[in-house]
Amino acid sequence: MSSTSQTLSRPVSFDPALVTGRKVVPLRIGFSWSFAGWVGYAACQWLMLSVMAKLGNSEIVGNFAFALAVSAPVFMLTNLQLRGVQSTDALSEYTFSDYVTLRAIGSAIAVIAIAAICPFLRLTHAAVLAVLLVAVFKSLESFSDIIAGLMQKFEMLDSAAVALLLRGGLSVTAFGIGFALWRNLPRTLILWIGTAALVIAVYDLRVARKLAAGEGGIHFRFNRNTLRKLAATSLPLGFVSALASFNTNIPRYTIERVLSVSDLGIFASIAYPVTAATIVANSLGQSALARLSRLFAERRFKEFQCLVWKLVAFGACLAGAAVVGVLTCGNWLLTALYRPEYARQGNLFVLLAITAGLNATACFLSYALTAARQFRVQLPISILCIVTTMSCSALFIPRFKLIGAALALLCSGMLLVAAASIALVWVLKQARSSTTTVGEFVVAGYGGSVD
Repeated sequence: MSSTSQTLSRPVSFDPALVTGRKVVPLRIGFSWSFAGWVGYAACQWLMLSVMAKLGNSEIVGNFAFALAVSAPVFMLTNLQLRGVQSTDALSEYTFSDYVTLRAIGSAIAVIAIAAICPFLRLTHAAVLAVLLVAVFKSLESFSDIIAGLMQKFEMLDSAAVALLLRGGLSVTAFGIGFALWRNLPRTLILWIGTAALVIAVYDLRVARKLAAGEGGIHFRFNRNTLRKLAATSLPLGFVSALASFNTNIPRYTIERVLSVSDLGIFASIAYPVTAATIVANSLGQSALARLSRLFAERRFKEFQCLVWKLVAFGACLAGAAVVGVLTCGNWLLTALYRPEYARQGNLFVLLAITAGLNATACFLSYALTAARQFRVQLPISILCIVTTMSCSALFIPRFKLIGAALALLCSGMLLVAAASIALVWVLKQARSSTTTVGEFVVAGYGGSVD
């Protein structure tokens, strides 16, 4: 057996408390911090849409939503979901400098790619500026994300939550003031970017320097072989993330082409509150990822499965709460946050709430697969979901308008939950019955080399 396989098969000895100098908090407290951070951040992003809808119009919201729809899949691909790989790197195969360097390269490629795409999108000048500025913000966000992965690895979820709340709160305040003064989206986005950069420089980097001190601090390290190996390990997850983001945005692309930018603005505004449920689920899955990874690596499959079921149960409760909330006060909420004409889309709001619940449940199942470092199995699932969403969007949106977009996402969500459940059952069965070590099993799962 090779040295790499032997290293992977040893029991995990990484202890966050030895580096941070503080006791590792129970997972439920970490959940609470992560929940608070992501709920607060999602609320701030929602308030940005509300400001644009109240003080501007649906076309401005549509331009911003389209900029996000263009940027998100590209950054999901080039980010390679390094945060998940980093937080599950229980044996510290790579240093923080390796992750930072690869993330910087990926972000630069993403910005260049998006700039190259813009001339082919047939957008207005203001819309092109919005796409480019959102891409710059995404590059900053990706750097903050890799620092959050370091915090997550050391189970400092409170610090990661504070970073989110600071960035979200100050950014939305700056955005609100700027948009109220100028009513100009590109100019306000510049202010938004500057505020986020300030928070990252003052808070995120300060925490990262302390945690990365044992690995030589924060610096770029261009070791070609190491970066190539890390990229090869992470690439399947990058494809999965990009495909998942692309899948979510397919109805938005279709709405912009088949209907109008104003319709896209209305759809994005109504979709965001219920999409926040998926954001929260994603944050909680991230907070549990390091713990799940160690349980699987130590072959504590019963505890691993128990934690996964707790997460899935939470996702189901989150789904139920979202649907009940929309049914009881959805119209009032849309009127209060946006304008009265948005409240006419009550049925759309309900369908999107159900879809968000399904996606939240599927999110936890996907994190369980990631914790087991089974990256390749997620790729065909994502492709199948994309085919479903594209087919349903082409069929439903021209006929049912915005309701058709929600139906397309609903069909994709049901398929995702079913496929991820089947995949996780198969992975656990294989792991329990396998005569190989867990190290060999996870290497086979993500396609790495044992040589």
